[in-house]
Amino acid sequence: MGKRYTVNILSTNSIQRLIHQLEKYRDGLFDKANLLARRLAEDGVMIAGAQIVDLDAIFTGELLQSVRMEEQLNNVFAIITDSKHACFVEFGTGQRGMDSPYPFPLPKGVSWDYAVGKTIQQNPVTGNYYWFYPGKDGKWHYTEGMPARPFMYNTSLELQKIIVDVAREVFGNNVGK
Repeated sequence: MGKRYTVNILSTNSIQRLIHQLEKYRDGLFDKANLLARRLAEDGVMIAGAQIVDLDAIFTGELLQSVRMEEQLNNVFAIITDSKHACFVEFGTGQRGMDSPYPFPLPKGVSWDYAVGKTIQQNPVTGNYYWFYPGKDGKWHYTEGMPARPFMYNTSLELQKIIVDVAREVFGNNVGK
């Protein structure tokens, strides 16, 4: 059961005290909601980093280092990465991506195709898609892409598992009962 407020003697002063208590409680809700959103975003950054490691998506370390929390508006926090290859890691690419595609519904407004681009070729014997790209070592490298590694989607699933516990810590033990 939630917090209770009582008035022992019905009087103008007791009603005023009750109104003051309710206003104080109301004012604290905004701060607690902000704290809940911030805590979930902070936890999400840690979870996303762990997902990148668990899914073996560390290539140069740039993706892992780019994951951070950002306050978009009051009480709206986002877990973001501005890594240029984050979406390729999340959804997969090329033949390997087609063979092991993103296993979840795509986010609203997102479309994804695994075998497109100016440099993609199709092997006439195997039918597999591939391309060559210049490496930082100055050499050309061959790839058939990579499987989807949905580190951000997995992060959202993990956050769903902990939201009630975090809300209980922030708001008190009566949340979600």
